[in-house]
Amino acid sequence: AVPRDSLRLGEHLMTVDLDKTHRGWLPAGTRLNDTYELEAGIAAGGMGEIYRGHNIQTGDAVAIKMIRSDLAETDSVMAMFRKEASALNKLYNEAIVRYYGFSVDPTLKRPYMAMEFVVGRSLSDIVKDGPLSWVDVCVLGIRVASGLQAAHERGIIHRDISPDNIIIHEGDVAQAKIIDFGIARQTKSEGTIVGDGLAGKYNYMSPEQLGLNGGDVRGVSDIYSFGLVLVEASTGRPINMRGNPVELIEKRRKKAPSTQQYIAR
Repeated sequence: AVPRDSLRLGEHLMTVDLDKTHRGWLPAGTRLNDTYELEAGIAAGGMGEIYRGHNIQTGDAVAIKMIRSDLAETDSVMAMFRKEASALNKLYNEAIVRYYGFSVDPTLKRPYMAMEFVVGRSLSDIVKDGPLSWVDVCVLGIRVASGLQAAHERGIIHRDISPDNIIIHEGDVAQAKIIDFGIARQTKSEGTIVGDGLAGKYNYMSPEQLGLNGGDVRGVSDIYSFGLVLVEASTGRPINMRGNPVELIEKRRKKAPSTQQYIAR
């Protein structure tokens, strides 16, 4: 596993050397609240780690997302983590990674979330091998749109829809999963999980996230980002929506005359 800027699930089928690649890894066999047992590290980021583990009683595989102990005392980080847990707790849809629970281990004093362990590759990894077939793009569109609809109906806006955050379970686009609600916005509460500032990946940001259309980030903002994802899945290459602050806005303000003009090179 390679250190990440953010914590994600999926595509992480290989285990890592818990002693050499990340000094903060907890050892295999560590138990959390006598409910879950860690097996191996999956990914590490600036805020903590994700582990593969299992439910001690049932043996079912789980993914454990854990915040670093020093950050566990930071109010803003804990607020983000709790809101992500709250967002996932409100959602149940086959196209969204399943949430099992949030707790703080009394021995380690570290908060964690237990989630569904998704076996598969990210869409971003898959399109490196080439574009999806038209049939697969249609199936993927229907699948992910159903998950977004479920979230939007519950007042939750993902705000970071990108190929990295769509996992293709066991290579079947009909079983795709949306992951990482870490910067989601709950429309029925104040702000976002990381506040009201800029959130999301630049290339897939909606106009609203950049202040256009009144800066009102709504469900249509996720749909905009997902449209960019579907183009990438169809062509095997992302539309180039990056640039300096002015270019970021102009590329979203103009009507694109053709997709080809904006394909990233």
